[in-house]
Amino acid sequence: MAVAASMKNLIDTAHIIESKGTHKYSIIWLHGIGNSSDTYKDIFTQIQPQNTRIVLPNAPQQWITIQDRQHYLRSWYEAEGTDIPKIFQLNEAINELIDGELKLVKDASHIIIGGFSQGGSVSLLVGLYYYKQQLGGIICCGSDVPFRDKISQLMGEYATKVPILVYHGKDDNRVKWDVTKTGLELLEKNGVKDNIQVVVEDGVGHTISEKGLHLIVMFITKQFKL
Repeated sequence: MAVAASMKNLIDTAHIIESKGTHKYSIIWLHGIGNSSDTYKDIFTQIQPQNTRIVLPNAPQQWITIQDRQHYLRSWYEAEGTDIPKIFQLNEAINELIDGELKLVKDASHIIIGGFSQGGSVSLLVGLYYYKQQLGGIICCGSDVPFRDKISQLMGEYATKVPILVYHGKDDNRVKWDVTKTGLELLEKNGVKDNIQVVVEDGVGHTISEKGLHLIVMFITKQFKL
């Protein structure tokens, strides 16, 4: 896995939807491979809760391998099978975003991190490890559990407490549910069980349905106590 140098200072290239009213809460949402903040601007403009700032960072463009072919796309990481220092480098880059919002809202329980596909995997990774305060929640949609062979080293103090929503289409042929399920079973063995809600929707592929979007809104409303 290569972590691009441009991963630093992600806030500089992020799309920000400023809070309507006093800024009390923040949502950080990470896109999937080949997408960008543009993918989610309209969605989050529509569902933005009151008093909530939305941060939509953009992954750097880098060469990644998909089905044995090289592609130059926006991606949070190249591939698995990497060493702990590089995973922590990725972790710290996203942590900077969280820390920046923490300075503004003062309480990490007022921050939710989430994402779709690879962005959801990174959100899960970062959210489980974040150690400064307990986050308000983690949202993981159409994603896998990354770096499974190192997962026990990537569990922070609040990993078994922070609320987590996992949403997945049962007919997802890009990130297959059966594969994700085994990753969630591994998390359960590491104590992540009472704080996680898993919703698998029949007839849905690699996307977020209207029902899925409703679940996300309900999760945000519950965790922010809106």
